[in-house]
Amino acid sequence: MVKAYLKFEKDQAVGVVTSRECNVSFDPTGRFALSGAVESVAIWNLRQGVQEKALALHNSSERVSRLCVQEVAGSGRCAVGYQDGTVRLWDLKACAVLQTLQGHRSAVTCLCFDKAGHLMASGSNDTDLIVWDLVGESGIARLRGHVDAVTSVLFWEASVVRLISASKDRLIRIWSLEMQICLQAIAEASELWCLALNAPQTRLVAGSSEKFLHVWSLDHEAKTSEAGDLLLAKFQGAVPRTEGQGQALSVRFAHVGTLEVLLCQGSGRSFEIFRVFSDNEVAKRRKRRERRAKAKLRKKGTEDAADAVDHEHHEAEDDEHEAEGSHAADEITHLQTHRCSAKALSMAWNEKTSTALLGLTNNLMESVRITAAESQEGPAIHLEATPTLELAGHRTGVRALAVAQDDSMFMSLSSESVKIWSASTGRCVRTMPSGYGLCGFFIAGNEHVLIGTKEGKLELYNIQLGELSQSVEAHSGAVYGLAQRPDQKGCVSCSADRTLRFFDFEFTKGSSSSVKLLEQTERSTELPDELLAVAYSPNSKYINVALLNHTVVVLFEDSLKFYLSLYGHRLPVMTLDVSDDSQLIASGSADKNVRLWSTQFGNCLRSLKAHNESVMQVRFLPGTHYLATAGRDHMLKLWDCDSYEVISTLAGHATEILAMALSQDAAFIITAGNDKQIRMWKRTQEQLFLSEERAKELEDQFEQEVEREDLQATSAPRPSRRTVESVRTTDRLMEVLDEAKAAEEQLEADGVDPQSIAEVGQGARHPCARAIAYINTLNSNNIYEVLLALPFSHAVLLLKVILRFFEAVSALPGGEGAQARSKALSAAATLQTPCQAALIAAYVHHSELASSNCRPVLLRLKQEMQKLLQAEKAWITESRNTLLAGYPLVN
Repeated sequence: MVKAYLKFEKDQAVGVVTSRECNVSFDPTGRFALSGAVESVAIWNLRQGVQEKALALHNSSERVSRLCVQEVAGSGRCAVGYQDGTVRLWDLKACAVLQTLQGHRSAVTCLCFDKAGHLMASGSNDTDLIVWDLVGESGIARLRGHVDAVTSVLFWEASVVRLISASKDRLIRIWSLEMQICLQAIAEASELWCLALNAPQTRLVAGSSEKFLHVWSLDHEAKTSEAGDLLLAKFQGAVPRTEGQGQALSVRFAHVGTLEVLLCQGSGRSFEIFRVFSDNEVAKRRKRRERRAKAKLRKKGTEDAADAVDHEHHEAEDDEHEAEGSHAADEITHLQTHRCSAKALSMAWNEKTSTALLGLTNNLMESVRITAAESQEGPAIHLEATPTLELAGHRTGVRALAVAQDDSMFMSLSSESVKIWSASTGRCVRTMPSGYGLCGFFIAGNEHVLIGTKEGKLELYNIQLGELSQSVEAHSGAVYGLAQRPDQKGCVSCSADRTLRFFDFEFTKGSSSSVKLLEQTERSTELPDELLAVAYSPNSKYINVALLNHTVVVLFEDSLKFYLSLYGHRLPVMTLDVSDDSQLIASGSADKNVRLWSTQFGNCLRSLKAHNESVMQVRFLPGTHYLATAGRDHMLKLWDCDSYEVISTLAGHATEILAMALSQDAAFIITAGNDKQIRMWKRTQEQLFLSEERAKELEDQFEQEVEREDLQATSAPRPSRRTVESVRTTDRLMEVLDEAKAAEEQLEADGVDPQSIAEVGQGARHPCARAIAYINTLNSNNIYEVLLALPFSHAVLLLKVILRFFEAVSALPGGEGAQARSKALSAAATLQTPCQAALIAAYVHHSELASSNCRPVLLRLKQEMQKLLQAEKAWITESRNTLLAGYPLVN
């Protein structure tokens, strides 16, 4: 009989305020902040400090790499770029996907909407730029020219819409969307990270790895120079970042009251604000500079000797030319600098609230409210900084997890705090500052937790009071492992100082329950190397200890005498666990293997190649021989230790998994790691069979090979790319076409003329009706890739089906009034996509079609298509004229 297992799937993920790979953004109202939370987008209520919603896909582990919210009031749309190159357009209110755009082959690095919201540009690590038509839901141009990752893209909307992009290849490129060519390339000395345009779109500012902001003036009516170059952007100079640190990752023009400022966020802790002067102020500053330059020239003329007149004359001409020109220093000057609590990764600005939002490296967001002020020296600004969402996650990676004995709460440990979370809601209910926690568990009653720290201490915390109750200097080295006794009245600790120490819990009852930690001073033992993990046998007979010397030592619990030494790992044993029946010991090592041992004789039952990196955690599911393992390869795996087979592999973490905990009945598994994400995996009632799981893995591997790098023409590369979905759609289309052909042959065999069947628009009796219905499910984003993969024989069949459909529509009863409109509406409902499919199929296979016997089909198709489209055009024109004339439509 085939054995069945219950399937685990991801439930909720908490702990991530903002990912390091993604930027932060405001919603159009300024009340909510959006941030990347590994594979989802978290929407935070800044006033309440809680997560309101999440933009997440079901059963998807692709990480979010870029956000861009459309700033048009009432739009409520957000573009999200993913690591696999996909761009999805989300509705912020409904948290639903509006469009899926697939064109890039690697992570999306920048996104931008045009002012009307009809176009969107995306840049990627694959060095390509793609311009998307959001109305037509398809790409309209793929722009190639950069040789490194594109870091920023902007729409320059003057008399003609152009695109400006920056890249790590040290080039700024200005593109023509009409001709799809680069009009001007500007070379810089270092990598470029960000771009900004002012409101009139006359000034372009670029941030790079240098400590300067470079400024250009833009002229959309620029003429071609004598050298044949089109100078749309003219360099105006550089503005020094006097207090800036690292690269300028984000720049943005903004208005604070009547004051225009330039915001600059670097990769360090500095958030700089520059003042942008008005045209009148720029003229005054330029005149003042010209006067100083002329005074300098006069001073030079009086001091120089007669033999240096010619040399000084040339210098004077250069100085005069410099004085007459326009300089960035006349327009932009440093105003103020704000120091963040940690290094910043991204910045967002909301004009309504005059607030800048900074995403920090320590899993925190900081909001800076900027208000205009007056001083004796002139206009000034006032900064009010507020850290937000401090309780929603750890500042550093999570090192240990533990679940309460009633499964209502779980605990997470990091270098700065202990956090208690509700298992049902995922909300953090208590945060307690602590040492660098490496291990811990809930004490009976679930009112206290005990943790072991890197400093060698055991710290006892009262959850209700949220404070440290007791701290014991237990070891001289880091406490790597804690194990609670099976009777829950004591524990054992293991440390880098090579010792095992034992403790008892003293429970006292007063107004509230309290616990005290008492050391058994007469019981301790020293082992030959550093101790990395410890576990009791459930039958209380043995203590199992993992050592740095690649072995596992089993001791008698009562006498602490040596019982077994389990050796076979090639690198240190990082973790171990014992099954509930005390028959199996599982040990995980840095050698990527999990070994299963018998507790009776100490023999190795099986060595499992569990992970591609070090195994960090192993845990037996309560009451079973099923084993959960987690490793530095970001994977969680479930194993059947009786058959030694992997049950399932669960992916989702962005970095290595360092901690894992199970509920008492294995209803859920919790994992966490350096990505600061705490992920819950719940057990479902869906059955899983190993043969089906292996077949699914092979299918996934095959589908990954299908997504190949397309060889694209350099002159006009297409903006879409081949995906697994497009291949599946092609296969299904071939099946539908074969079914339509078989149905038509059956009708002919029965002596029925398919052309006599007129119910094409509403019914499904015509052989081509089902094929046309499926063709109409194709959207503008994937139809090209679907038909590109269609074989020539099926492409010919597709054209014949579309031809028969057009002929059947033309054969519908016509006439005046309602019947004519019914005919036109039925055609309009199914006309656009078949026409598009016919044109694409003819374009892709034009050489084969021209040399085969398909010319009669093409000629008839052309005739029928023209007739239907002209009739549709006439109907639309008539309807439009009627509406403009103010008359209602009548029969």
